Amino acid sequence: MSLGEVALVLVIIIIAAVIGLPAIKGTLIEMRVPAVADELQRFMSRTRVLGEGDSVTPYASVSNEQNLVPALRDSSVFKVTDTTVSHRLGGSGVGTDGTISLAPAALGGGAMGSAFSLTLTNVNIKACPVLASTLNAVSETMSVNGTTVKALGDNNDTGSYNPVTAQNLCTKGDSNTFVFATR
Repeated sequence: MSLGEVALVLVIIIIAAVIGLPAIKGTLIEMRVPAVADELQRFMSRTRVLGEGDSVTPYASVSNEQNLVPALRDSSVFKVTDTTVSHRLGGSGVGTDGTISLAPAALGGGAMGSAFSLTLTNVNIKACPVLASTLNAVSETMSVNGTTVKALGDNNDTGSYNPVTAQNLCTKGDSNTFVFATR
């Protein structure tokens, strides 16, 4: 094999890699969604149980450091540091890019801390709407890129969710933000 043939083969491999890597990344992200959603469902369910009691604001002091990080530290699904949880569905996982944040929330006329929310930043479009559809069961409200896709219904009952609406709100790349809230 001559040097020219070797160079041609290398060029073909490089072109195939440039074209194929985004598709491979998308497939890997799609494969991670069920595991991420399962872990988040467990976390949200456990947190709801811990909030049962006489307080009207049981979630007023929830935070990443005190609640989210310890609960997910041993997970093989997320990348967890002392202060952040990276969801690995897009973004870099550094700072607030590609991470999960836990915060107090207010739902149905309740005070701040009567509910809690999980915000996932920089989620890849390949995770849409499967992530939202899976977390629908444990979320009372949801938004995709700032637009509500599930709101409280009449008398603060859980409202309806439309996965097609969620899909239509998602944008290409790692640029989607999801907020799931419950009490």
